[in-house]
Amino acid sequence: MMSKFMLRLSKCVQNYIDFFTLKSYNSIRRDFAKGRNHMKANLIINLISAHSSGSEAQFEKALSELIRDEEKKGNSALALSLKNAYNIEKRPVNSSTISPISTMSFSVQSVGALPKDKDSTLDLVEILQPTVSLDDVALSDKVLETITQIVNEQKKADDLLSAGVVPTNRILFCGPPGCGKTMTANALAHELGLPIAYIRLDGLVSSYLGQTGTNIRKIFEFVKGKRIMLFLDEFDAIAKKRDDSHELGELKRVVTTLLQNLDEMPANVFLVAATNHHHLLDPAIWRRFDLSILLEEPNEIQREKIIASALNEYLKDYEIDSKSLIILTDGMSGAQMRTFLQSLGKYCVMHKEKGSSVNIEDIGKIWLKHAALYVSDDSPDFIAALAKLKKGGISIRTLEAITGIPKSTLSYRFNKEGKQNE
Repeated sequence: MMSKFMLRLSKCVQNYIDFFTLKSYNSIRRDFAKGRNHMKANLIINLISAHSSGSEAQFEKALSELIRDEEKKGNSALALSLKNAYNIEKRPVNSSTISPISTMSFSVQSVGALPKDKDSTLDLVEILQPTVSLDDVALSDKVLETITQIVNEQKKADDLLSAGVVPTNRILFCGPPGCGKTMTANALAHELGLPIAYIRLDGLVSSYLGQTGTNIRKIFEFVKGKRIMLFLDEFDAIAKKRDDSHELGELKRVVTTLLQNLDEMPANVFLVAATNHHHLLDPAIWRRFDLSILLEEPNEIQREKIIASALNEYLKDYEIDSKSLIILTDGMSGAQMRTFLQSLGKYCVMHKEKGSSVNIEDIGKIWLKHAALYVSDDSPDFIAALAKLKKGGISIRTLEAITGIPKSTLSYRFNKEGKQNE
């Protein structure tokens, strides 16, 4: 029978559903009732105790521990959901916001003097004109829907501000290298009709005491009166957790400076930050963003879109079976796919007549070179790559021609690795 304490705790958990997904909390409640998952139970108890105490610092620490626990288990999506759940507090409308936003404009041509690092004299920002649209980016339906909603809010920015609501203008892109964070930011700027203030980390991060914080203030002061997108790539370089014992005090002060400037940033600036290491970010950073969006490796539909774009752009003069390309690019990031397809395009220009067909053997050769798997003929990665080519429609005979490995040896290795499906 459930104890009185467990009953009270179960009721308390129910009261905190706003912070987490219903599915997650129901799972927690079942685990409590059955005496399982003591570690998670302790983490949740610490979280609730911190909230009850009214200490935001204690609550952030407890929440951070729970998030780290989920990340260790490989639950990146849930970890992001927990962080987003803490962002439900509405940011007050900044009284310094310049309105109406619709009347503001800024062009690359009118940029004027750029802020510089005092010691290196390097520019802190680079003003860029967006070069791609959303049609050029292969996004999942969920991410595309979110981006579209953001664009629609920005189109109604003045109406939202008049109603006392800040339109979404602070986005954090998370995901592995090559998943399209920079390209998506570029496309978003294009849809919003905004130039991009791209932050140059080589100028921003200074070895001199206090200079990095000064540079951050210069950047935010520069964009304050402009209708512009501020893009912070490799965001974890200046936004790491302040409780990291390996970091110097100077870098912790940088985070504090960053937080202060984020709080003062007006609504006319659209901020996009990107990181490959979202687990390194300071907990307080997450609350400064309206949304965090996880970008992952492209699925089959997204890969099909990227391939179609390549076939239309630089492979249009050749006959190529797109189905084999969809199979062979499984597991690649968007950037890796584009590099592979461009390599295939170069090969066709160099070795094929216009209008000729590109056979599976040609594709296989380029794929293996691109994957850089010629490290050892008996490497498990090498055999796995060959198995993938076979799945893409390349016969063992063709694989023999590509690799120089006898068919009998290939068949044996496929069987040994369990890669062949007869």
